[in-house]
Amino acid sequence: MVGTLAQGAMAQDAAPPAAPAVPQATATGLSADAIAFRDGLAHETAGLDETTRAAIDGFYASRDYRPFWNAGEGSPLATLEASVEQADAQGLPFFRYDADALQLLAGEPGMVGSPKLEVAATRTYIRFTGDLSAGIVRPLDIDPEINVKPKRATAAALLARLSDGSVSEVLRAAEPQDPDYRALMAEKERLEGLLGTDAWGAPVPAGPTLHVGESSPRVADLRARLARLGYGPDTAQAAVDDAAPAAVETAAAASAFDPGLEAEVKRFQKDNGLVDDGVAGRRTIDALNASPEDRLEQVVVNLERLRWMNHDLGARRIEVNIPDFSVVLLDHGNIPWSSRAVVGNAAETRTPEFSDEMTYMVVNPTWHIPDSIATRVYLPKLRKDPTVLARSNMRLFTRSGVEINPKLVNFNQYTAENFPFRVKQNPNSANALGRVKFMFPNQFSIYLHDTPHRELFVKDARAFSNGCIRLQEPIELAEVLLKGQVPDPQASIDGWLAAKSERYVYLDQPLPVYIMYRSAWADPDGTIQYRADIYGRDGEVFRALEAKGVSLPDAAQG
Repeated sequence: MVGTLAQGAMAQDAAPPAAPAVPQATATGLSADAIAFRDGLAHETAGLDETTRAAIDGFYASRDYRPFWNAGEGSPLATLEASVEQADAQGLPFFRYDADALQLLAGEPGMVGSPKLEVAATRTYIRFTGDLSAGIVRPLDIDPEINVKPKRATAAALLARLSDGSVSEVLRAAEPQDPDYRALMAEKERLEGLLGTDAWGAPVPAGPTLHVGESSPRVADLRARLARLGYGPDTAQAAVDDAAPAAVETAAAASAFDPGLEAEVKRFQKDNGLVDDGVAGRRTIDALNASPEDRLEQVVVNLERLRWMNHDLGARRIEVNIPDFSVVLLDHGNIPWSSRAVVGNAAETRTPEFSDEMTYMVVNPTWHIPDSIATRVYLPKLRKDPTVLARSNMRLFTRSGVEINPKLVNFNQYTAENFPFRVKQNPNSANALGRVKFMFPNQFSIYLHDTPHRELFVKDARAFSNGCIRLQEPIELAEVLLKGQVPDPQASIDGWLAAKSERYVYLDQPLPVYIMYRSAWADPDGTIQYRADIYGRDGEVFRALEAKGVSLPDAAQG
């Protein structure tokens, strides 16, 4: 802010009456008190890393080495302490920010305005604000397939924000602005109120699939569990006492799977990403039997995921949600296209989380089969029958591009380590990539594409691919992406498809693509949607959070 004696004097003239007067300045342009404060800062920050030390010194230099964290009601220090007190509400560990020690220090005589207290408060602010805005665990440290890269601001950048607004404004702005963040915080509070209670009642026992028209004690259990979760008539009262809903007056009626119960099963299924067929099978029962503790872990994990993605994602982008098996195109708050998706197989070829930019699409694509798939899927078949490739309209090539007749090769001599060939599948109706693929070149060789296997889209759990994202509505996406780029997108695409030759179509503007793993969020009506942890990543992230000090309330642990 200042660097000369004149500037220092001007700053003091403009300061509010409560600001301390600056004693006579020295030749450096700083008062004796400021020099003493600066030297005290140097002592208190001596053990910090150079970047943080320089950031703190730069912040106070911009203030002529005057204290920032004034004490008292409504002061910056009081605001910081009050915000940190609420760290747990956001799924962050309170103790991580040394708030108790800071409060004790502030209460010591003569500490307010001292370099010791200022450095302590500043360090708490830097860590807390950084965690709010970018999370507390590094995704790649959890799993190499979680290739998400939070944009954590530097200490200097975080401190610079204090010049632009009040502490409360800065801290609130640091939080993810996604509406889901506040919705999940509210859900976290609700779930914590259920821990250690019988609010959700007994789980539904394992057994055969339940259908409308059937009658059994398990149907009564199903009805009761749904009512406790808010599905069914008179559910508000059912959630707080053991009385059956008013519409169910007898044990016989409670045990009957009637159309009313079927409707509530469908509603629950829709809220949990299941096929809403009204049939209570294993996946539906598993979702019903999730405990408040299970859901609370999911909420805490997804709060952290929102912090990882707390930066400008672009007004126009594609989002893939792996556990929801869905893809959407967002365009300035609107959704002009969405699709069901098939994602990577959970056992062998899990789809990674990452982001990149889509730059082109390929109509009538050739499938250049990755080596991992060629050796895992096709090499065992070639050992038994060298004609297997021809029947699938595939061809075999050397690494230098020379086509080879598979009948002339002894495939028994090859393994995944020494397989010297490449396999390609020509464009055709049975091509594994279908009619079009959408490319955002990346280290994982993942892309979006069509598929001839349309039957998979009727399933609720759709983890069947080799890692890439198969789309139910790929042609519609191509048309939307080319709108404004060609006069008639539908006619252009129809013509390219009819030509049956491979065609590269480059986008005028690159389009960000985010492949995410969101297992809890709020729908437009405010209902919290939960999805099954198909890859076990919720568990991985929660264990990493626990290692940083995050924990559920005692009632959830005991």
